[in-house]
Amino acid sequence: MILMFNIFVWVCIHLTISYMTSRFSPAFLQKVSFIFRPLTYELDGPFYARLKIRKWKAYLPDAGGWFRSGMKKNQIGLSSDSGRETFLRELDRAELSHWLQMLPAPLFFIQNNGMLSWVMFSYGIFFNLPLILVQRYNRIRILRVIKHSVSSKNQEVPLHSKTPHF
Repeated sequence: MILMFNIFVWVCIHLTISYMTSRFSPAFLQKVSFIFRPLTYELDGPFYARLKIRKWKAYLPDAGGWFRSGMKKNQIGLSSDSGRETFLRELDRAELSHWLQMLPAPLFFIQNNGMLSWVMFSYGIFFNLPLILVQRYNRIRILRVIKHSVSSKNQEVPLHSKTPHF
């Protein structure tokens, strides 16, 4: 019975935080954009190649369209500048959602004891971590496309990308 309760709590956490982040404005995401800044070791390339993200990322669900205000990533037109900017913003939203979904993991030590505490804690981390890695991997890829598109047009970098993304 306690296991079912824990599962119910995790489902509530995931859905609540996902819904909340789907409602975040682009302005709010811009304010917390420091979280999304690619780290030096991510830009070099071998980090994500060693994780073989390209092989397994397609098996992960895209919950972007679960809420009316949400957006599925594969429905965004990446052939246009505005589509790429939208995709980048949705990556930010998804990554933030998964970071926030990991925060309640330690609370399961309060309501459980022994091994179940560790199982629930581990679930909270290991369910969200691959999803965060995929968002970060995709961000680096789309930033390269944006940078190439901008340099080929010999224009200024789009506003969203001026902040810590580059």
